[in-house]
Amino acid sequence: MFATVLVRVAPLAALIACSQQQALQDTAMFRGDPQHTGVYNTAGVDRLGGVLWRFQTDGPVRSSPTVSGDWVFVGSGDGQMYVLDRHTGSVRWSANVASPVNSSPAVARGLVIFGARDGTFYALDAGNGTERWRFDTGDLIPWEWGFEGWDAYTSSPVIVDSMVLFGAGDGYLYALELTGGRELWRFATEGRIRSSPAVADGVVFLGSADGRVYAVDLATGDERWRYEPEGVSHVSAEFGFDRKSIIASPAVAGGTVYVGSRDGFMYALDRATGELKWRADHSVSWAMSSPAVLDNVLFSGTSDGQFVHALDVVSGEESWRFDAAGYTWSSPAVAGNTVYIGDGGGYLRALDRHSGDERWSYKVKDGVLSSPVVAAGVVYFGSDDGAVYALTGEGRYPDLAVFWDEELRDFTFYDSYDVVRTYFEQNGYRVLDVAALGEFMQNHVADGEASVVVFAFDHVPGSVASEASDTVLFRRYLEAGGKIVWLGLPPMLLARDPDSGQPTAMSRDHSSSLIGVDFGAVNFDSYGAIATDLGFEWGAPTWWVSSYSIDPSDGIDVLGLDENGRAAAWVRTYGGPSGTGFVYISAQRHTIKNLAGIKAMAEYGLAGNR
Repeated sequence: MFATVLVRVAPLAALIACSQQQALQDTAMFRGDPQHTGVYNTAGVDRLGGVLWRFQTDGPVRSSPTVSGDWVFVGSGDGQMYVLDRHTGSVRWSANVASPVNSSPAVARGLVIFGARDGTFYALDAGNGTERWRFDTGDLIPWEWGFEGWDAYTSSPVIVDSMVLFGAGDGYLYALELTGGRELWRFATEGRIRSSPAVADGVVFLGSADGRVYAVDLATGDERWRYEPEGVSHVSAEFGFDRKSIIASPAVAGGTVYVGSRDGFMYALDRATGELKWRADHSVSWAMSSPAVLDNVLFSGTSDGQFVHALDVVSGEESWRFDAAGYTWSSPAVAGNTVYIGDGGGYLRALDRHSGDERWSYKVKDGVLSSPVVAAGVVYFGSDDGAVYALTGEGRYPDLAVFWDEELRDFTFYDSYDVVRTYFEQNGYRVLDVAALGEFMQNHVADGEASVVVFAFDHVPGSVASEASDTVLFRRYLEAGGKIVWLGLPPMLLARDPDSGQPTAMSRDHSSSLIGVDFGAVNFDSYGAIATDLGFEWGAPTWWVSSYSIDPSDGIDVLGLDENGRAAAWVRTYGGPSGTGFVYISAQRHTIKNLAGIKAMAEYGLAGNR
């Protein structure tokens, strides 16, 4: 099932029906464990099946999801903490703290603990969102230079036994009593703490915007050691950007602490003494990504360098590198033989952890700053498009295709169709010419398997619809549970000369007969259009310039409305599962600024319809 759920609070009966003890596991937190290794001992997604569900919030999701039992806990820039059913994406409850939640939550002893942008940390009842305690930190320390920028994250709590630890913008590392929120101790640094502390064998490790790495005694809060990377000596104003802060969270494995810095290096420090073992040069590019460590290999991403790489933990030598599509601040998750990581280009990547080869990728509508989490064959992550995604590899795989035939260029109304073709081809859709389109539809009429074809032309070739009726292959494919995504002029609206492709007449009746939708009042006027709530659920673009909108009517579900209240995007099903049928977005090609939204619409529902 692929669904965006807009209900904010589940009925009380649903909460009562599910035992909290059964629904939650004991302890779950950012990066998987107190050492922050980023390793998840669970089934991964070696081959992408599709979108299990997508949940839309009203702000960027930079918080990383925390999966505990049957629930997913995640914050949003809209100031809400959401608790979602991990199987369906439906909301169990949500809590508004009136400040962006970019901290990743920790769950333990029936509590969910997280920080808000305003410096307040909350402990809410994990079952219903009731506040158990809150802790207010002090005033935000100004940036040393004043323009360091990209203060995208806040520190995420780590839970060890009966303690919760986190950093704050006032420069302190706090240790609180888990159940009551009573302060046990605090440790001062000289800069904001956006790094999330890691804990191993009674010692807390963290970075600060003052450029230093600290080791602090867990029981007392006393300093064990500190390390000053190269960035401590930098003056950011001389470079025009931050060359000092440590925003990344440390990972502890064996006798070593691994942490990246905005000075452009990844550091490996002796856990007992803080002495440098090695450092890896990112050539000035920020090391914002918190590393993952498994089997003597470290995995991390970098900012302007736009790559993900694997390093030998003993020597620091690079064993492989993968070029990303943007800055890579997301922290990698490792499950089995696959590394999962997001990038600023809007991709969630699955890479072979031994070779770095891409196994699959999934493109969303904006950058992925959230770090993925893997649980029981599903990958969960957030995006700056405001959505939380659950990707699955289970079951059979939908057949994804885009229709494009160079010979039909003269039969189309709008130009720039090759942009649509190229985008979908690069995202794993196989390109169909006229002959392959007919074969594709015939095969899926016979087998009924989940499939979609995006038309990169607003033209129906005669091989699938030589006449406008409900008996042609085009229509039989839809009635067999197929899915067509259509942009541009309604199909068969223009009659064309079979040799030149030039339009000879307009026939709204042909469109109506083929699709079974009333196009009688359709016209070419252009108006602004916005997605409906259902459109957001499908992943539609937020807005676009529409034309050829139709009157809302029975038999269609409206995904977008133009400024006159007419349907600028809609879907009609033909007896197939939810998410199938004819999907129409009435837009000129050049007005579609976000093809990832069209891709989301194309793939909506397919994972649940196999």
